Amino acid sequence: MRKMLSATLVFVFLFAISLSSAKNMLSAGETDVQDVIAGFVKDVDTRNADALSKTVISNGSIVVYNSLLNKFDTYSGSQFVDLVRNGQKGGWERNVAVSSIEVNGNTATAKVDITDPRLKETGYVTLINDNGTWKLTSEVATLSLNK
Repeated sequence: MRKMLSATLVFVFLFAISLSSAKNMLSAGETDVQDVIAGFVKDVDTRNADALSKTVISNGSIVVYNSLLNKFDTYSGSQFVDLVRNGQKGGWERNVAVSSIEVNGNTATAKVDITDPRLKETGYVTLINDNGTWKLTSEVATLSLNK
């Protein structure tokens, strides 16, 4: 009886661990979204406007509240890509953390934290799946000091 109880407890424990691990794993769609966002940040940082233009919908919107200057910067997707292409945006080396990914069919949202030693940008990104390719449709973010 003790062996059966011990075996049952071990089974329940292992089952609970596997459920916990499964909950923390990303689905294929969530992984794709995470990769697209990381690629977006990398393309901005390396000023790869050609790759960026394939990730950002041209009439999408990017809105950043700069809390250091107390001002809003608003760009269409194509305006933002042009700023990167002309060297007016990008050229940094930053870290990106993507969380709270939610995929619902062909749309997705995610929370994004982008940091470097001096600044932190926290925002929310919306993406749409266009024939199997996730594309950024909007970003709303706040830029502040990285404390």
